[in-house]
Amino acid sequence: MKYGRNLVLSVLGPWWLLLQSAPASPGAEVVRLAEGVYARIAEPDGEAVGNAGFVVLESGVLVFDTHATPGAGEALRAEVRKVTNLPIRFVVNSHFHPDHTHGNQAFSAGGTADVLASTQTRRDILQKDIPAMNRSLAVVREQLARLQKDLLAARTSADYATLRDQIAQRQKFLDRMVGLLGRGHTDGDVVLVLPDTKIAFAGDLFFNSALPAAQDAFLLDWSETLGALLDLDVETFVPGHGPVGTRADVQRFRRYLDDLRSLVEPSVAKGLAMEQVVREARVPDDYAGFRFQSFFPANVQKMYLELKALQA
Repeated sequence: MKYGRNLVLSVLGPWWLLLQSAPASPGAEVVRLAEGVYARIAEPDGEAVGNAGFVVLESGVLVFDTHATPGAGEALRAEVRKVTNLPIRFVVNSHFHPDHTHGNQAFSAGGTADVLASTQTRRDILQKDIPAMNRSLAVVREQLARLQKDLLAARTSADYATLRDQIAQRQKFLDRMVGLLGRGHTDGDVVLVLPDTKIAFAGDLFFNSALPAAQDAFLLDWSETLGALLDLDVETFVPGHGPVGTRADVQRFRRYLDDLRSLVEPSVAKGLAMEQVVREARVPDDYAGFRFQSFFPANVQKMYLELKALQA
């Protein structure tokens, strides 16, 4: 497609760029992690974009993230129905980015499922996602004609029951939720932990073999938050992007963030201009095989700005 990448990035954020070559099908693989625990791993360049999953509980189903479009959300719902006819009671959004939330309406229609998120996520839906959605429809309607039907059908809202509101009433279902471990990909990332199976759905706190989207990140805090994630009694980690991972995979992603700081910090200390640092920086060899290589300049820029702010 021939629209300007910079325009689309500024209006929609990086995840919509990944949808440019998405096939018509949602494109995701369901992985059974344990009895009643499933991850739906997005295929590269597929419509789903972000990973999702679901857990079959005693009297209902908990869904964790819902992919990038209503169609992908419907496909996720269909996978749930292949496993169980129990009602879908809860949808948990790890954070506010559209590749994890724009399938929500597949589950919230009819009012049978509570959509849960952190208070920070609700704030960002109101202040960032809904305005971006409106701009996207106005600015790139023709260029995204292949996705127009889904975009026009999307009914993004801030109708969230926050964790604080719901946890007392829904403890039987939500006692598995860890909630906020700290700032990382956003300041409202939620993690779901299943202690019996030592599985965690980490959302975009963890990118497996992929460079992170950092436009809303807190890079200087992220490594410490991953340390808190690794302190949990968990062996299997479902990332927001990439295949299901292990502790070693989380540790490798954490090293990337630490190495990114080590790469940029000397240049900031020398007073080099951000443009020069971004232009001259190269992905370290250990991460040259990661997906989303195009995110690296933005990673460098974000790290530069955070380190520069420490000098103020």
